[in-house]
Amino acid sequence: MNTPATDPPIQSRLAEAYRDLPEAMRRIADVLMSDHLLGALWGIESMAQRANVSVGTVVRFAKRLDYRGFSEFRDALRAACHARSGDSDLELLEAPSDIFGTLAEVAKRDGENLNRLIQMVDHGTLEAAVAMITQARHRVILGRGVSHVMSLILAFYLTQAGLPCIGALPSDFSNQVANLDEQDLLIVLSFAPYSRETIDAAVFAKESGTSVLAFSDRADSPLAPFADILIPVPSEDLLFSCSVTTFAALAHAFAIVAASQDHAGTLHRLKAADKVAQPLFVDHWLPMRPGGLKVNRQG
Repeated sequence: MNTPATDPPIQSRLAEAYRDLPEAMRRIADVLMSDHLLGALWGIESMAQRANVSVGTVVRFAKRLDYRGFSEFRDALRAACHARSGDSDLELLEAPSDIFGTLAEVAKRDGENLNRLIQMVDHGTLEAAVAMITQARHRVILGRGVSHVMSLILAFYLTQAGLPCIGALPSDFSNQVANLDEQDLLIVLSFAPYSRETIDAAVFAKESGTSVLAFSDRADSPLAPFADILIPVPSEDLLFSCSVTTFAALAHAFAIVAASQDHAGTLHRLKAADKVAQPLFVDHWLPMRPGGLKVNRQG
């Protein structure tokens, strides 16, 4: 891979590679060159659909152009778009404004991300991750920004399953990680553009002998060298950020599997929590039947 200072622009890479591209990859090049502005805004599924190819072909196309993956490829598209047209042309692109249509698009993209997750993750890797989570003495989960939100979701689900977790605050990463040892587990989450504090925490934990489970947007994430297991989570959304939907589904699945390993204990804890946490206006927070909730109508 060339250094950033000497990287050829994406237009040059397309021109040089076009003649030797297979037919499927040539269709990707054609749709990109026919709509250079919108191409910078497409997600991987949208690009594949417009070119009538698979998502895997798009990834291979990005690597054919000497990018490490789709994220780097799309960054190059955006840089080229800004260089050619400036921010003003991007601002003219009409953003979704109809709430129903936007909701449909968000649901579609989240569904595509979930399908990609199922295709990408390895069964053995998931089983190993479950073992790491369930066998750890203590579990600390950390991330910044939207990754912090995801860390709280995972901590909530695992605690419900009988595996108490600490969802660390970004301001307290160092103290949380410094208390871990080889019997514990650090779970780190970071998505592009990646948090330096999160990566530093993973480095420190790894050097201290603490197991590290990482979730990121790609297998070659900066977290990869410091993680015992890294699980890539596709989560692109309409705001060029990360949708929490895919990760929430994955977190839910981890918790369900963990709870199933101690069914009696999980039921006992839920009943105990029911006694402790009964609001005055609700008899039970545990459903009496699927989808049902018994409400105290008095007062």
